[in-house]
Parts: sequence; structure tokens; C-alpha cells
Amino acid sequence: MRPFCLSRLNRLTVAGYWNILVRDMPGRILAIPIFLLCVCVASEAFAQSRTEVGGVITTGPTAELMSLAIEDFRIPSGFQTLEDTLLVYDIQDALRFDLDFSPYFNIVEVDSAFLADFARGKMNLDDWIYLGAQFLVSGRVEREGAGILFAVDVTDIFRNRNIYNRDFVGSVDRRRYLVHQAAADLLLHLTGEEGCYFSKIVYSSDATGNREIYMCDFDGYSPVRITDDKSICLLPSWSQDVDRVFYTSYKSGNPDLYAYYLSQEKSYVVSSRQGLNYTASASPDGKYLACALTIAGNSEIYLLDFSGRIIRRITYTSMIDSAPTWSPSSREIAFTSDRTGTPQIYITDIEGLNTRRLTFQGNYNDQASWSPRGDLIAYSSREPEGFQIYTVDIIGQSPKKLTEIGANEAPSWSPDGLHIVYSHIVNGQYQLHIMDYNGMNKRYLNLPGNCKTPEWSKNFR
Repeated sequence: MRPFCLSRLNRLTVAGYWNILVRDMPGRILAIPIFLLCVCVASEAFAQSRTEVGGVITTGPTAELMSLAIEDFRIPSGFQTLEDTLLVYDIQDALRFDLDFSPYFNIVEVDSAFLADFARGKMNLDDWIYLGAQFLVSGRVEREGAGILFAVDVTDIFRNRNIYNRDFVGSVDRRRYLVHQAAADLLLHLTGEEGCYFSKIVYSSDATGNREIYMCDFDGYSPVRITDDKSICLLPSWSQDVDRVFYTSYKSGNPDLYAYYLSQEKSYVVSSRQGLNYTASASPDGKYLACALTIAGNSEIYLLDFSGRIIRRITYTSMIDSAPTWSPSSREIAFTSDRTGTPQIYITDIEGLNTRRLTFQGNYNDQASWSPRGDLIAYSSREPEGFQIYTVDIIGQSPKKLTEIGANEAPSWSPDGLHIVYSHIVNGQYQLHIMDYNGMNKRYLNLPGNCKTPEWSKNFR
């Protein structure tokens, strides 16, 4: 049985829009409320397994997880050089990271009483049971012509039987991809979940001196700059086919909306209407692009097709409506509006009907993002120490705070709904962090420059 659905997050920064559209533009003054340019995220999980050895993730304070121990990978005698030995250790460390990244797994560490035996490779199944491990992961790396073969075995320690065995073949320089394949396959085998090992994250960074759009792997590896506008590029978001990245750029003087095609390595204008064209969000069914435009004087939500043609206007108020994010069904949109006096999160259908207010706790809530599993909406809420990331269910109940230290903005869900990437701000420096759905296991992504407004893609395969 597939795990029960959980939630997703989406996009941007709270002090972000002012920082992004105003502070990043020397000499330009824009009289725009901070929330006008933001999109946010956060989430919580609820899942259960399809197999007899599966883990269970719940919305409660605890989770029934699978405890894995990882043996030192075997090195066949054909490995003679230090380079080959380091290659094996690199693969082992990468697999450990990938498995530990999943909230389904708890990696059992060897304590001091067992270190000597562990170093000599003399650990037996009883020793692993004593340490609390349920499953033992073993690996083998061999040369395979010009490439390598990476073999993974998993033993059910209590039953003393092999429950998983598979080989992965590829080139040495693609070894991290092989590890992601192994981790994804093992996760699917044990839990029925696809994970997020083949997803990517887009974000804006000033690493070159200009604010451009970048893309990296889910773990922060292999960052690549995808725009070269030599201007200010902001608010990237993914299309559902993961071939396009939408973003706002000032390269022509006006904040216009562009689409960068990864397959063509080229950008095209989507909307260059006078005023702001920003916070684009593609519907999960791939039919529409929701974005905020100021062609009516104030910021309102519109539905566009992917060429930029307006299908319909969604919101009609004299106040500011911005930062749309889609429900998984593509039938509803959550967005930010100050129509009641302060920025709050609202939900409407794609005809602009049945609008209801979602958030009531806090006087400045922004950056709504809908869980891909459908049950939660994440947002940023202003507090004395800075904006923090919250989640709330889709009827506006049970708000939960996920961050505490520093200011935290622009959350976005992983495609499996179990992780959140977000901007963490300390002393004016923006860094990307990742945490689990419940706010646990926060990790820093080591990326150059001030990194803002991340958004996580679907898996690329």
C-alpha cells in the first residue's frame, strides 16, 4: 500500500521581497509592502509502508523508523591504489548521507565498546542487534572496464536473511549518481516511497556580483548558474515538466517574467506588461501559470497560459494580492492578501470563487505553499526575532512552528513532501538550509553567495 499523502511547500522570502526588489537595486525606490513579493513553505509528514519491513512516519512527536547499520564496504584485491581506496570510502560516505537524509531511516553508529572489532571487520549480527540495528547494509565496489560496479546488499538482522541485492554500474565521475540510484531503489524497496534523490533546487545568488538564477542537486552538490542577465534575477520556480524555470528579471528595465528552458539553454519572455510580473507558479496539471501582475494598478492574481496570454483574473480587491501557490489537484490556489488590514493567507478556487481566509494567528503571514501531499499549507509568520516558518492544515487548524533560531524564509517542499529547503538569515547573510518535514535534522547547503528564494523540483526521472 502506498503511504498516505503528506504535505508540500513552496517558495520565497519574507523580508525577501523588499530585500530582493528594493535593497538589491541601488538607486531604485519601490513603495511596495514586503509581503508583496514573497512565497513560502513548510510541512509535516504522514506515511506508512507497503512492506513487512517498512517504516511509518506520523504527524505525532515520534516516528517508527527503520534502524540501519552500514558496514565498511568491501574492496576487492584488484584495488591497489590509494585513489581507488578513497573512491570506495567516498561512495560509502555518500550512501550513508543519502540514507540518513531520509526520515524513514535511523543510522546506527558504532559505540566505543565496539570500535576495535568494527575496525577489524569482526562485527557479527548479534553485535549489530545489541547496538539496535534492524538491517545491515553492505557494499562492494569493483572496477568494471572504464567504469565501476557498485553492489549493495541488505540483511534483515533478526531473521538473518538477505532482503535486498542489486548492482549499479556507471562511470567513476558519476559515482554520486550511482549512489543516488542505490539509495532511491533501496528506499522504494523498503517503504514504497520514491524519495527526492533525483530532484534539484533553483535559487537566486549574488555569487558573481549580480543576482542570477542557479540550480543545484538536492544535497547542494553541482551548483550551476543558468542565467547571465548581468542584472537582478529573482523568484525562480519550476514548471511541472522540470524543463522550465520561471523567474523575474530586470534586464530590460522592467520586472518582467521569463522562462528559462533547460533543454535549450535559453530564456524567453513570458510577460513583460508594465509594472510587476512576478511570483509565477505552475499548476501541477501543467495547464496554467498563476502569477501576480500590477496592470490593474494594485497587485492581483492572474491565470496565464505558458505563452503569457491571460486566461482570467482571479482576485478583485483594492488591496494587494500576491504569491500564489497551487493545490495538488490544480483546482485551488492559496495566496497572500492584506484585504483585512494585515497580510494573511487565503484560499480560492481557480474561478476566483469560494475564497476563504486560512490564517488567523499572527499579524503578518505570507509566502503560502501547498504540500504536494495535500494536507498542509506552509507559510512565513513575522515574529520579533524575524520571520519563522509555520505549517497549518487546509482548514486553518493546528499551526505548527518549524524554525526558531535566526530568521527563516522562503521554504519549499521536496517532491516527496518529507523535506523543506529554505533561506536562513544570520547577520544579513542568506544561506540555504534543509530540514525534515517536522523541523528536525537541519542541514546547511554550502553554496557561494547570498542564496535566496529556493524552490525544489520534482524528480528528474
